[in-house]
Amino acid sequence: MGNSDRSIDDDKSGRGSNEFLRKMKGHEFMAELIRQSGTKAIFFVPTFLYPTLVELAEDPIKRVLCHSEKAAGYMADGYSQASGTPGIVITMGGPGAANLYAGLVDAWQSNTPLLALTPVAPGSSYNGNSYQEAYVDFRPVTKYDAEVRTIDRMAEFFGKAYREMTTGAPRPVHLYLDGALEAEESEFDFRYMDRRYFSYPAFRPQADDGLVGQAVQEIRNAERPVMVCGRGTIVSGAWGEVTTLAEQLSIPVTTTLGGKGSIDDRHPLSLGVTGSYRRPSTDQVLEDADLVLYVGGHNGGATSKTRQLPKPGVRLIHIDINPAQPGANYPNVLPLIGDARSVLRQMLRVVRAEGSATHSAWVAKTKKLLQEWREKEEQHIHGNAIPIRPEQLANEVVMACPENTLYVTDTGFAGTWAGVFMELPAGKNCLHCEGSLGWSFPAAIGAKTAVNERPVVAFTGDGGFFYHLTELETAVRNEINVVTVVLNNQAMALQTHVLRDIWPDSCDLDKLSEFGEETNFAAIAQGMGAWGVRVTDPKEIGNAIRDAIDANMPAVVEVMIDPAAIAPVAFMAKLAES
Repeated sequence: MGNSDRSIDDDKSGRGSNEFLRKMKGHEFMAELIRQSGTKAIFFVPTFLYPTLVELAEDPIKRVLCHSEKAAGYMADGYSQASGTPGIVITMGGPGAANLYAGLVDAWQSNTPLLALTPVAPGSSYNGNSYQEAYVDFRPVTKYDAEVRTIDRMAEFFGKAYREMTTGAPRPVHLYLDGALEAEESEFDFRYMDRRYFSYPAFRPQADDGLVGQAVQEIRNAERPVMVCGRGTIVSGAWGEVTTLAEQLSIPVTTTLGGKGSIDDRHPLSLGVTGSYRRPSTDQVLEDADLVLYVGGHNGGATSKTRQLPKPGVRLIHIDINPAQPGANYPNVLPLIGDARSVLRQMLRVVRAEGSATHSAWVAKTKKLLQEWREKEEQHIHGNAIPIRPEQLANEVVMACPENTLYVTDTGFAGTWAGVFMELPAGKNCLHCEGSLGWSFPAAIGAKTAVNERPVVAFTGDGGFFYHLTELETAVRNEINVVTVVLNNQAMALQTHVLRDIWPDSCDLDKLSEFGEETNFAAIAQGMGAWGVRVTDPKEIGNAIRDAIDANMPAVVEVMIDPAAIAPVAFMAKLAES
């Protein structure tokens, strides 16, 4: 059963008169399903589904034993985002399932599909004070949640799970599985396992042609249009279409942090990231816009600065695969329901038939705002200050890394610097956390298993790295050679700056957000069998990053940054200016 090259369609043994039916045991079915899904790795915390994991011993699929269920969920999340195929995470029930729940929240919020499996007590022992018998309601963080209690319906339930994951707006799914089914035997109908649902988006629906034509005309007629691209643009692989449409209609483009890569950051029409974590120069652009084209984003609080930008009443055109999203947070919306790439191609066909447009005066103004911001930040980016400025760190990291590097960034302090100051090419080059601090390091481990041929760099702070530091051993043991850049300022910096601003005279304020100065992450990395270096001089950053990549092993580059640096977060703007 260990031959991963065997195709279900080519193997008709044991099917009888129906070529799609195959008699096998439950664990054999599970192993075959995992093979056919095309996944390169499974992330798990023991001891559930061991027969299935043993069945896969001869397959080239990494079986990644993790130290915590939450981190395992983040690894599956990172794997899914990097690969375009659902990740798989397996944990125990009870306390294990409770830990896993927290690990699915970010995937839920970022619309990332992954399959989570936990055990359910068999009917003979249900509600009988069984060991670890505690049930977690996964419905708030999954698109589909079900119990698989009979072997004759296993294929059906797994088929439903994959269909739910990869169609429409993708999201995680969870199955409670009776572990006793692994040893049972049944005839499985593999027609449930349609391979088109093993990647996402499984389908690419188009919007109404009439509304598409109306949208193009409204953009033409607008005086100050701007495009805002969200994470769905990256999921759809629509960066080429975004760039072409922007050029054809002369529209400046800004992105959310999750949508970074929707256009080359160095393109003349690119303005960088917008929202609560943003380049300040985009604030004025959204303030002045008379039409906003949203592509594959939810226009939520972080994107709109809690509905401040654009102003209520401004005309919106919203492309989203989920029909409920356009108009959910703003009125006056023209909805274009469909896959981002498909709908943008529809718009391009209209533009090519009717001719391009220009908004030259508006574009010139937006470029001037961006240039003024760049000039203001010049000293921070190239000043070689000690302690090191995070602006220079973000810039130096990109200059030192190969063009095809995949960056995986945390939320909050570290993620903001990466989003604002890393100038990256168009494409899936940056995976950003939706809100779970500590996500980036385990997510980068998962991403690296998906795209081992690419350098993968996690970009996190000391506060974020502390969350799942133990998974460094996981990376070492499994030879998952991710590079982690740690911005070390011995504090939860966002909180420190807010506390000092509001309560400057409070006693022992440091105890609320600051860490001790003794932690040396580079030394910890070396002690766990990884490569590690501490950087205190900005001139050493480039060599340290290149050496970490060349080390061909898990690596930690700890950078001592200026604790006074105020992140470019909207609600902290007044602190940065003071």
